[in-house]
Amino acid sequence: MTQYKKSIIYICKVWSISTDLKSLNYLPLLLPLSSSFIGLSTKTKRFTLLRSPLGNKAAKDQFERREYRSYFTITFRSPTKILAFIDILRYLNGVKFKVVLEKIY
Repeated sequence: MTQYKKSIIYICKVWSISTDLKSLNYLPLLLPLSSSFIGLSTKTKRFTLLRSPLGNKAAKDQFERREYRSYFTITFRSPTKILAFIDILRYLNGVKFKVVLEKIY
């Protein structure tokens, strides 16, 4: 009686958000060639603050904050490679990640 070893494929889906575009642009350089990388839309938040809260109400400062987002998927056959990849992602400064892992038999 022969037993067939089932090959398990792990799919790692990663969403990333950063306010620094340079640090987010380094991500495709760290990814293996088999991955698919998609740049998503940019969220822009604008807000206005009064310069002096007591006197002049016409003096205002306007600020803008941009969040750059991206999405990529990677397929691996061993879970140790996924853990090593997630460990590498931790060292990118100013980038937040959400990782979803799926198993396919």
